[in-house]
Amino acid sequence: MKLDILTQNLVENAANLIDQEGIPKDHVWSQHYFIVNEKEYPFKYLAYRALRIIGRTDIKFESNDPYRNYFKEALGYKMTYYEGGYNFFTLEELQYYNSVFNKPYRKDEPAHQVYPNKLYPLIAKVNYWAAQVATDGYKLKKDSNWLTAFSANIAPYMWPRVFKEEDKDIFFNVEVNAPNQFIGYKLDGYIKTKKELNDEQKGILWDFKNEIDWQWIKIKFSDVPNYTWERLIAETKAYIKAYDQHYDHLRKRLYKEKRLARITWNTNGWIKPSGRAGKALSKSHENDHGFGHEEWLFDTDQIIEKLKYGFLEPIHKFKSKYTGKVFDLSLFTRNSLNVTQYWVTTLKNVEVISPEEAAAVLQDYRDNGWFDQMKQDLKAVDLDGTMLDQWVKTDPTALINIKFNAAQLTDLPLQLIEVDNPDDIPADHYVLYHVDEKLTGKYEAKIKQPFSFGSGSMEADLKKRGKRKSYTTEREMEFRHNDLQEKLLLFLQDQYKSKEDVKRECTAYGGCRIDITRKTDTGYIFYEIKTYNNLLTSIRLGIGQLLEYNLFPQAQQAEQMILVSDQAATQEIRDYILHLKSFIKLNFSYMHFDPKLCKIISEI
Repeated sequence: MKLDILTQNLVENAANLIDQEGIPKDHVWSQHYFIVNEKEYPFKYLAYRALRIIGRTDIKFESNDPYRNYFKEALGYKMTYYEGGYNFFTLEELQYYNSVFNKPYRKDEPAHQVYPNKLYPLIAKVNYWAAQVATDGYKLKKDSNWLTAFSANIAPYMWPRVFKEEDKDIFFNVEVNAPNQFIGYKLDGYIKTKKELNDEQKGILWDFKNEIDWQWIKIKFSDVPNYTWERLIAETKAYIKAYDQHYDHLRKRLYKEKRLARITWNTNGWIKPSGRAGKALSKSHENDHGFGHEEWLFDTDQIIEKLKYGFLEPIHKFKSKYTGKVFDLSLFTRNSLNVTQYWVTTLKNVEVISPEEAAAVLQDYRDNGWFDQMKQDLKAVDLDGTMLDQWVKTDPTALINIKFNAAQLTDLPLQLIEVDNPDDIPADHYVLYHVDEKLTGKYEAKIKQPFSFGSGSMEADLKKRGKRKSYTTEREMEFRHNDLQEKLLLFLQDQYKSKEDVKRECTAYGGCRIDITRKTDTGYIFYEIKTYNNLLTSIRLGIGQLLEYNLFPQAQQAEQMILVSDQAATQEIRDYILHLKSFIKLNFSYMHFDPKLCKIISEI
């Protein structure tokens, strides 16, 4: 027995030396570890290091049962086995990494010679972790760079990546982060490397993270002892599985195309059909039937898991070509009554859905009563709603063929912008046109244009170019309004422990009804609810009603006026509300109330 010259004292001295010196790269992998003073050491290197202490570097052996049994039975050490060849992360090696990151490394500096061997086990383990989760079509990119590229300092983190197809844009990475003392994993993209995403793609990545409630899982060094390889690998795989669809969709977004598309004319803000007026005069679906399937495109009463589903005729014509693709779509429309084209908006990240998804969504529409409501909407403008049944009987994509993040609908322009140059729009056909970013920038700038006296006209004759009108009417979302009113009433009654002091639809001057009124010890508070897609519209109309309810003809009925909506105020809207409050000197505020949570989210 070659190892019977080793004693417990030699083995423990060898373990202490390994703690100080680390482990050479070619000795890091080991399936068998022995526990010495409550720490695990790879069997062969532990034995070799003990033999070196007594100068026996000539002894060679293999890791087999007789030699391992000597350590177990003769020396009394407990053995652990790791199929993958690495014991789990230890708190000691993680804390050591935290103590040396960003320190310079110089080969000729004696004190620096220990760095590689102390870090090799950590590098091997983080790469092993990544390899174990690089399954189901994912490839592995190891990270063995423990030095920074230019300064030759010890790198602050180790981050092997797993990805599909090419290692060029986005990935899942596992990591050991020394400065912030955690191990973790996340879906991310290249930001500060040679493979860096361009600025637009970085913006897409950032928006996407916010949209999907993205999480970066971080396990503090101090919590690592509560984990095992089995637990860590299982949780990382579960994260990748949960985010796998997001990975695919994000990659589509990064390389999305920008197109221009025509939608049917509508004077109800594309919330519900508006009838035949202004529709195409040429032979077409909307001319034959009096409506287009885009007429519900901005209806936020029809939202499924934060997504708005809808229809675009230019997509329908070439659905097999476009299925699965993602576009930024700038929309324009044409009013045949005044033969004028209008810029509507640009929808970001519009995905063309499959027939299978369209069928499932159509069933949701039926279950929620939305499909029947759409037929009633057509009937209300003297159109045949039964036509919808015929179109979706064999092809649900005839009514639903796209989806996009519904949050965009809260920031639609308040008015349509007249297309001032006929050359801006290639043609009036229902197809997808390529669009120049300068063109979209031009009309987006018009939408954001502030007050300009020079933009007005001196002509008194309105037949001349003195008046520009978009012929659209903003519509409030009735279902959302009713739901919010009901939930807010119950919330206030519960909060103030009184049904008698919180009522809905109290009368005001002229037979008007106040959405909710609360009686206090000193007076009344009026709550006006508005659920327009654009919060600015809700503010514009809501404040006028509150002022009328409170002050007309010469009175002050309420001590406080509160406008309520289910939308969060942007910073721009927040600043505007604060400016309004300062300007009008009235006790007015804005409340963001979430009817799903039955909770006040914020008040301004």
